[in-house]
This record gives sequence, structure tokens and C-alpha cells, in this order.
Amino acid sequence: MNVVKAQTTTKQEFSLSVSPPVAYLYAKPSEKLRHTLIVKNDGQSSLRISINVTDFKADGTTGQPILQPGKVFNKEINPELSFGEPFTLAPGRSHSVNLQFDVSGLATEKEYPLAVLVNATYVDSVEASSTTQIINPKTTKAKIAGTVVSNMIVYIGQEDTNQGLLSLANINMPHLIDSFSGIKFELLAKNSGKTADVIEGRAIIKNIFKHTISEYIFYPDFVLANTTRMVRGTKSIPEIFDNEGFLNPEKVDTLTTQFFYKPPMMFGVYTIELELAEERYQETVVALPFSVLAAIGIGFLIFWTYSQIVKKIK
Repeated sequence: MNVVKAQTTTKQEFSLSVSPPVAYLYAKPSEKLRHTLIVKNDGQSSLRISINVTDFKADGTTGQPILQPGKVFNKEINPELSFGEPFTLAPGRSHSVNLQFDVSGLATEKEYPLAVLVNATYVDSVEASSTTQIINPKTTKAKIAGTVVSNMIVYIGQEDTNQGLLSLANINMPHLIDSFSGIKFELLAKNSGKTADVIEGRAIIKNIFKHTISEYIFYPDFVLANTTRMVRGTKSIPEIFDNEGFLNPEKVDTLTTQFFYKPPMMFGVYTIELELAEERYQETVVALPFSVLAAIGIGFLIFWTYSQIVKKIK
């Protein structure tokens, strides 16, 4: 998330944004890594801004980052890291934050997921008299406002090419369904490569005549190296594609990890074709009217029971 808003007990509005919210950076072992963030105060009060960096890992399902104790890129452990000095930021103003990292001592051919923490506190009007200035934290009377996070994935290696390797780790799909229940399925993507990769692909449902009856397009979420993530997608309609036929994420209104196709009734064999990156998968689902057969069976049982009771009475 790149924008956070909150209310304090003093009714001061906290609204801070950071750009870019996510960045992927390559660096060679001999290089110094540099990264620039733009921090903007969209609120009504001046804020004291400080920067820290820590590690994170993906949760394996939603892709949400879970902050971890910093090991390599933590300033307390490695004081030579340069995050810049704390500064004040007046309402409506922006400020560039230049980060610098020495990666020469880190393992190569490896990806490092990092979270840049932009911490904000309210400051007195005396301290906030200028638009942006370095301040002395020992003399500043501050109240906690909040924190905005910008995720930064760093790959250290000799090649700056995509080395992701996506596949489907799990296809959660019933292969025998009731004619009135519809087809539901979930997909878990796995990245076995060295670098993060973007999910690209689609799911196509075909009937017994091999005619396409429904199609879903996958959302281009990142999957970090050696992690998994649930595939999100939406119904494939012309309105969500650009002029070149590519998905425009800004035009997508609804996303789901549970793909669902439910016509009034289904019967026979259906094929689900799955495409993920360069991989192709095919699953088969058989739909039969179990609920109708069950209703007929129950009706027959009731009729038979009633007939037996009538015979005994006579």
C-alpha cells in the first residue's frame, strides 16, 4: 500500500504517500545500490519523517509482505548504510529520499526482499516553520502519526535478466460435480527461479464440443523467488484490455482467487485449459445431475414406504 490515512485522538489527519510503492532493483556485487523515493505529505499537519529498512517475506498465499527482523540491510547492524537524516515535511510538500547500500559483502545470485519504512510523527509548529529541514529529535516534541511502507526487491548477481520460473504448484478443482453447482477452482503459483516473476496467463473452460464457454485472465501479480502465491484473475471481457490486446490493470474492477463458472445447468465432460507463463495444463470435469437423481430416489423411497403402509392397513 502506498497511501495510509489515519486519525489520532487530537483529530489531526495523517495522509502520507510514497512513490514508488514497489521497486525491483538489480545490482552487481561490485556496485553500490542507489534508490530514490518521493515522499509527499498530503495531510494538514507538518510531519517529522525518518527512514528505516528491514527484511520481509511473502506469506505464500496472498503475496502480502510479513516484516522480519533486519539482518543485512538494517542500519543498527550495519551502520554504514545511508538512509539520510530525519526531516520535517510541511503539508502539501514532497521530498526526495536517496538511499544507498553497499552490497559487496552479500551473497550473489540471490534476491533480497526489503521493506522501506517511512515513519512519520507530528511536530510542533516551531519545528515545522520551514518546508523541509533537518531536525534535532532530542528537542522535538512529537506525537506518533503512522508508517508507510515501500517494498523494494533487490537482486544481486552478474546478470540483470529475468530468471523467474513459474509453474502451478497446486490446482484445487473437483473433477466430478453436480450439474447445478458450477465449476470452482483455485490455483497456486510457484516460482522456482532466482528472481521474482510476474504471473501471466489465462484459464479457458470448454464444453464437450470444444467450444469456449468462459475465459478468465490472470492478474499480473509478482511472485518472489522460491515462494508461492494464489493466482488472482477476472472474467476476460474486451473492456479490460488496451489497444494492443494486453490487460490494463487499472481497468480491472473485480479480482478473485476462486474462479467460478455457473450456468443454469451443466451436463457432460468439460475441459479447463490453464496457461501460466510457458506452462500448459489441462483438467477435466464431469457434470452429472446428482441432485435430480437424489430427489427422484427420495421420491421413490417415500412412495414405496407409503405403499407398504397402505398394504398393511388393508
